[in-house]
Amino acid sequence: MKRSILITLLLISLSFLSNAQILTEVDEIAPFQEGLAAVKKGNSWGFINNNGTLILDYRKDLVVPPNGAPLFNDGLCLVQEVRDGITFYGYINTKGDKVIPADYLVATPFENGFARVIKYYKEDTGAINALGKNIVNYSYNELVIDTKNEIIQHLRGPNNLLLDSLKLKQNPPTILSKFINDSLIALRKKDNTYTVYKLHKSK
Repeated sequence: MKRSILITLLLISLSFLSNAQILTEVDEIAPFQEGLAAVKKGNSWGFINNNGTLILDYRKDLVVPPNGAPLFNDGLCLVQEVRDGITFYGYINTKGDKVIPADYLVATPFENGFARVIKYYKEDTGAINALGKNIVNYSYNELVIDTKNEIIQHLRGPNNLLLDSLKLKQNPPTILSKFINDSLIALRKKDNTYTVYKLHKSK
């Protein structure tokens, strides 16, 4: 009799263990994508796997699209980093390692192995202004990169960049291209016509 009671209690305990809570105090949960779902707690986001295990701890640098949630595409997720008042973008892998440095003024999630980015460049002219400071020119290019951070296609630029207005969040450069299938991208020109490029992944 005692043995059957013990077995019953053990089975009940195992039932409770199998239904044990694995994640608590979550404010928001996004749909799964690539086997991961973004979860929000306060102002931070993390990721859980299909077992509900938090595999990427909560952090504040994940890029959250309007009315959306962070997500992984091609194993990479957008992150942001503010330096000298300017927001830069890069990418982390599912371990949270920054595998593509935050070097871009604008960046999009990856699609079929490609992402559209805007990279800025600094050129010291060698000249000095009336205040005795070096005159520096800034410019930017719109590019397509692959998951190895290799430049696949130069789309436009160099274009002049006013760094001070960028710090004030005024007139930031924008992406003018769009993917139209797995290997084609269209760039909108100033006259509102498009140029189409074929993309080839690096080996």
